[in-house]
Amino acid sequence: MRIRFALLALGLALPGCREKAPPSPKRTVLTPQTGDYTQVRYPRDGKRMAFVASSADKYAVWTAATDGSDAKEVGPASTWIRDPQWSPDGQWIAYGSDAAAPPDVWVVPAAGGEARRLTTDRGLEFNQRWSPDGSRILYSGNHSGHFDVFTVSAQGGAPDTILANGVNDFATWSPDGKRLAVQRTEGERNTVEVLTLDGHTSRPLTKEGREFFSEWSPDGREVLYQSNRTGTGDIWIVPVDSGAPRQLTQDIRNDWNPKFSPDGRWVGFVSDRGGQQDVWIVSAAGGEAIRVTDDPGRESDLAWAPDGKGVTFAYAEGLSQIWVMPREGGAARQLTSGAKGSWDPQVSPDGQWVAFTSNRAGTDDIWVVATAGGEPRRLTTGSGDDHDARWSPDGARIAFVSSLGTDDNIWVVPAAGGQATQLTSLAGDESDPRWSPDGRTIAFQAAFQSSRTDIWTVAAGGGEPTRVTRTGNAGGARWRPDGKALAFTDFGQAQGEARVYVVPLSGGRPTQLTSEGWGGGPEWAPDGRRIAFTLHTGPSFDVAVMAADGSGLRKFGTAESWEIAPIWSPNGATIAFLSKAPGNWEVASLNPSSGEIHILTKTPGDETGPQWTPDGKSLIFGSQDDSHKLVTVRVEALLAPNKCSRSRSSLSWTSGWEPSPRWWMSPTRRSWSS
Repeated sequence: MRIRFALLALGLALPGCREKAPPSPKRTVLTPQTGDYTQVRYPRDGKRMAFVASSADKYAVWTAATDGSDAKEVGPASTWIRDPQWSPDGQWIAYGSDAAAPPDVWVVPAAGGEARRLTTDRGLEFNQRWSPDGSRILYSGNHSGHFDVFTVSAQGGAPDTILANGVNDFATWSPDGKRLAVQRTEGERNTVEVLTLDGHTSRPLTKEGREFFSEWSPDGREVLYQSNRTGTGDIWIVPVDSGAPRQLTQDIRNDWNPKFSPDGRWVGFVSDRGGQQDVWIVSAAGGEAIRVTDDPGRESDLAWAPDGKGVTFAYAEGLSQIWVMPREGGAARQLTSGAKGSWDPQVSPDGQWVAFTSNRAGTDDIWVVATAGGEPRRLTTGSGDDHDARWSPDGARIAFVSSLGTDDNIWVVPAAGGQATQLTSLAGDESDPRWSPDGRTIAFQAAFQSSRTDIWTVAAGGGEPTRVTRTGNAGGARWRPDGKALAFTDFGQAQGEARVYVVPLSGGRPTQLTSEGWGGGPEWAPDGRRIAFTLHTGPSFDVAVMAADGSGLRKFGTAESWEIAPIWSPNGATIAFLSKAPGNWEVASLNPSSGEIHILTKTPGDETGPQWTPDGKSLIFGSQDDSHKLVTVRVEALLAPNKCSRSRSSLSWTSGWEPSPRWWMSPTRRSWSS
């Protein structure tokens, strides 16, 4: 088998000192053979790479040359393989596997051969890391209800306990092997500290309680981590011995998976800024982030090539299609097909049509298809990307978001086809249009002034928009059925918390309805007496229902599953939502009176965005089956000094922001061809 990679040529030719906008990345995609490839890791010499390949629910460690040739399986397959790690001399690979159940730490010769099990306790052992001299392996093990830190000889034998303090600890070695950086998780608090190998002398590096450790700088002087202290994930650096933390990224969307370049001068990370999951780079000294990828797929598992001139990552290339099924579940009927994706289905008020977004014509456009099936019809044809289609109450018009121009704005197009009209042109990005029940007004959220968001309204026929909230952190507005108020989520709470509010349209201050956890995506019951929303407390997401005044809150769900994105049936008797327990996202239904839950779908893919037909007899939803490819991007041109400017800001560019409190409903949207 030959594993092939996608290579992006990202040259920035700047003749003389005449500045140019960065060119669109030229991407060559070479699709690998059937399989799913993630978790790429390079050895120090950079001559090969290790990764995890899966097929037919089996996972195995593979290695290949850096061009994808000479790929071979080097360890036995099992149902759970995690995090292959090269030994310092490149001769061995340590990894987590449940080949002997439960998961343990294993090692296998990098050239292939017999794998050897290093840990044999009855708990879960993982997060394996070689010591810099290659003699020992550090790992975390759950033997008594929490994760402690241990080391074991690379040759095997009895482990030594480093940390056993009744909380969850995950550690990694300093480059000189003399200290450990530890992420300590106690309840809902996550902090980072550095300690000596005896576990006695420590220095706390963070104290906010929402920090997640990533790695040491190559020189061992700093630690890189992600913090959710502002409500979204940002990248921070903190000196190990003395000094205050420095914030590297600051955006309304999440940044995560940060990795130092081999020389420590740059930090690569993954971000969903711009409404999609891409790879970005920022100077370790601070400054403006540089975008590396710009596509609708999902990048993850970022790793720098040892020469520092490229980054490699896993690319999820799921293809989403739209389906319809009876409300009780059972056989689903596919409404869209083809080599391009379709997503975000929205049912017309008469139930005869479904509006959706698709890239089948090359750009993201709004399309409609009959609920009974048939050939889709394209509504928007501009050069920008169009999305967030929403029907007017009379079914005559569709509001949507378009990136035509410099920012995302709200537009309206006749549902029967015709000329689209731009409604908003604020100095920022607008998104999430929602029609008032009488069809006269559209509520939306706008990002402006350093990406802070608020709720606005605009007349459906056009005019000057009106600002409704002034918190700078508001999103996800939903009209009360009588049209006199809006429910929304405010994300300005500390440590990632968010609250549900209601604000009257006649004026006045918003009323806070929730006081715990993260409350997102409020949805009114048809009679306006109740609100359903997603409530995140501790490790779980649950569907929650409360009275319109915030009283009588009830949570529905289990600790073993996530329940999100509730949508009321037209008669208010049932709530459809997404459930993950475990495995893929499925469409489920809830009777809020009895608490009874039913899983309605069982597909190989992940379901997204369930919507009721107006008669309450059917559910429309998206479904996608993700697979991952490994992609290499050469970034040396992006890291070269800009001779035409003293700053690097001219090398950075961003796309339109597509904020939505329903982050879980944003599917990947790109098909690949071989």
